[in-house]
Amino acid sequence: MSAGSRAAPGGNGAAQPGSATSRPPGLPAAVIFDWDGTIVDTLPLIYRANVTVLGEIGITMSRQWFRERHTPDWRRGYRELGVPEHLWDRTALRWAEEMGRMRPRALPWVRRALRQLRDRGVRLGLVTASTRGVVEPGLERLRMAGLFETAWYADDVREGKPHPEALLLALRDLGLAPEQSVYVGDTTADLEMARTAGAPFAAVGTTTPEDVFRAAGADRVWPGVGAWVDDLLASAGPGTVPTPGVRQRRRTPRS
Repeated sequence: MSAGSRAAPGGNGAAQPGSATSRPPGLPAAVIFDWDGTIVDTLPLIYRANVTVLGEIGITMSRQWFRERHTPDWRRGYRELGVPEHLWDRTALRWAEEMGRMRPRALPWVRRALRQLRDRGVRLGLVTASTRGVVEPGLERLRMAGLFETAWYADDVREGKPHPEALLLALRDLGLAPEQSVYVGDTTADLEMARTAGAPFAAVGTTTPEDVFRAAGADRVWPGVGAWVDDLLASAGPGTVPTPGVRQRRRTPRS
């Protein structure tokens, strides 16, 4: 249940621009990534932080609930767990404090995959439901600082996932239309955000069961970012538009 404060849209924390290498035909102009469960192995840490913080206000989160119901839409999660609404912001800030003490690891093959994309002229972005203070130290520690040309965090936007505000702001930074990009994530909230924005989506990871992703419209689920990038690079050729793995049904963003 990644959480952040409600702040006015702000700076994007953009890193250095991507490689100037000519992009082969068939690759998207940009790939924008989720963080938790997509780039880094944070789900056990998110669970631990939630157990600690929710326990302070007398609410229990079971492993089964987390395994079946975890979502980046932390307000929905708090509502389902019975967290009083007047405690949401305070609880979210405590969650961020707990997460800030943890040191997540990069998921297998992620760093290689990111560099493969950048070396082929694909621009990289980051849109996450975690806060800037939680993610940015991890970017430095995992030697990923400078890989992402634009990054938007929960505390940069008024509306969190699955609302498309952050993704649309990242695309604005890149000067791209949604259909020129792919958003890569590990939950149906990520899929819903991409679909509402009009961006293709690639489903990765083990956070969400494959049957749940398929019921939501994903044609395929990759075991991780590395596997998806390998397939993308292998399938892209002259005149080819890669199929990222989800049927697109664009909807009007919710206000």
